[in-house]
Amino acid sequence: MRNHENYNGIFHLSDKQFTGVFNNAGADSILKIFGKSFWDLPETEYLDIHGMLDDGTKASLIDCVLHAQRRHRFDSNSQFETQLFPNYIVVGEEFISSGEPVIKAVSYHFDNVHSLLIGSKTFRSLSPDADEVRRILELDHRQLEDIAEENGWPKTPFEPQIGKHPQLLYFSGLWEIIACQSTMGKISLTNRTSQNSGSPSGIGIRNEVTANIEFPEPQTIKSVLHALRTLHSFFELSLGHSQRYRWIELELQRSTESEQKLPPTARLYWTLGNERVSGDSIVSRNSILLGPERTPDEFAKVLTGWMNSAESLGDPRERFSTAFFGSYSIDRIVGSANMFDLLPESHAPKTKQVDSSLSEALVKCREIFKDLPDSFAKQSVLSVLGRIGKASLRDKINYRADKILEVAGERFPELYLPCNQAVLCRNHYVHGSKSTFDYQENFTEFAFLVDTLEFIFAVSDLIDLGWDFRGWIDRFRPTTHPFSAYIANYSHNIIRLRNLVKK
Repeated sequence: MRNHENYNGIFHLSDKQFTGVFNNAGADSILKIFGKSFWDLPETEYLDIHGMLDDGTKASLIDCVLHAQRRHRFDSNSQFETQLFPNYIVVGEEFISSGEPVIKAVSYHFDNVHSLLIGSKTFRSLSPDADEVRRILELDHRQLEDIAEENGWPKTPFEPQIGKHPQLLYFSGLWEIIACQSTMGKISLTNRTSQNSGSPSGIGIRNEVTANIEFPEPQTIKSVLHALRTLHSFFELSLGHSQRYRWIELELQRSTESEQKLPPTARLYWTLGNERVSGDSIVSRNSILLGPERTPDEFAKVLTGWMNSAESLGDPRERFSTAFFGSYSIDRIVGSANMFDLLPESHAPKTKQVDSSLSEALVKCREIFKDLPDSFAKQSVLSVLGRIGKASLRDKINYRADKILEVAGERFPELYLPCNQAVLCRNHYVHGSKSTFDYQENFTEFAFLVDTLEFIFAVSDLIDLGWDFRGWIDRFRPTTHPFSAYIANYSHNIIRLRNLVKK
C-alpha cells in the first residue's frame, strides 16, 4: 500500500463540501481549507472530516482541531484560509468516523520487530544437487501446465537451465509465527513476504514481520489505539528501546454487501505516534527479555497476561514507558516513583492494622480538623491522616523488590539501599525534604536510583505474569538492553552508593 503525503481533494464536513490541500507529515500534518470567508466550524473540540483524494482513495481525518486561520489579500479581494490538524488519518476504501465501531483487526510493523526472532528455520538458502533441482522444476512446470490448461492459456516448453552448483532460496510457508488469545482479541506475529520474478540482477525474498490484533467485535479507532499501545509497550520493554511505528494497517467491516471476498483495508497514519522516538535504535537478538522462538510458551503466557491486565495496570505501565525512555532528570525520578503510587491494591502490600489507641486518636484528629475553615493546610493534614495504616511508597517499592530477591537475591545484595534512597530523592524534589547527597554533583548515583526503580517495577511485573527471570539471569550476557547494563554494573554502583551515603 502506497504512502499518502501531499494531496489535493474534495472534503466534506456534515453537509458542506469544500476544496482543500492535505499534507500528511506526522506531527506537521495539516489540512488547509480555502474560501471567501473563514470556515464556520461546529462548536465541538474535535471534528471528523472526510475527503476524496485526487488518486481516488477515501481519506478520513479523525479528531481534527483548529490550528490556525489566515487571511490573504489579493488587490481588492481576499482569500481566507482555515488550517486544521488531524490526530489520525485513515486512507483506504471506506470512510470511517471516530465513534464508529468498524475496525475488525489491526496489523503493524515497527523498527526492531525482526530482533525478536531468529528465523533460521523459516528462511534458508539451500544447495541441492542438480538432479534434485531438476525434479523440483519438473514438478513446478507440471503445476503451471495444469493451471494454463484450466484457463485456456498457452503452454510453455520445459527448458530449465541448471549448472553444477545450483542454489535455492527457501521460505517454509509458515505464515503465523505465534498466536495467543487475550481478552482484547487474538494476538499474533506473522510473516508477510514479497519477492520479484527474477532478472539478470538476481532474485530474493523479502519479509516484514507484522504484529496483529484480531478483535472479537468491531472497534472504534480509539479502542484500537488503546489495544495497539498496550501491545507496543510490551514489545518495547522486551527490546529495551522505544520503537517507531513504520506502518499501521486496518481491516474494516464492510459497510455494504459486495461480491468481493476480501474485507476492505485502510492505512492508518497516527500523526503523533512517533513523537517520543528519536534516532534509530540498534537491538541484538541476545538483548531481548522474551522471544517467541526462544521460549514460545513463556512468551505467549506473559503476552496474554500483559494484555489481560491492561485495565488494572495501564496507568503505571504508561508512566513506566514515559520515564524509561526519557533522559535522566528530576521528572524521571519523580515519574519512576509515581509508577508505584499508581499500582492497584492487588500489586501492593496489604493495609496495616492500627491499634485501638491510634485508631481513636485518628478519629479525634479528623473531628478537630473537619470543623476548621477549608484550607490547603487542612486538606494536607486530612490527607496524611487518611494514609495512616496504608502502604507507603517505600513499602510498595520494597514489596515489589521482594519478588526479585526471592528469585535471584544473590545477584542484588543491599537492594533495599537504593530503594530507600530513591524515595528520599523523590521526596526531596516533590516535598522539599532534606536530600541525602547532592544529586546533581553525584549524577552516577542519581541515575542508579532511577534505574533501580524502573528495574524493580518492570521485572516484578513480568515475574507476576510468568516470566522465568531466573532462567534469563542464568543465560545472562552483557547486551544492549538497559536491564542488562543494570545487572552488569550493579556491584560497582551499590558500592559507590553505600560509600556516598556513609559520608
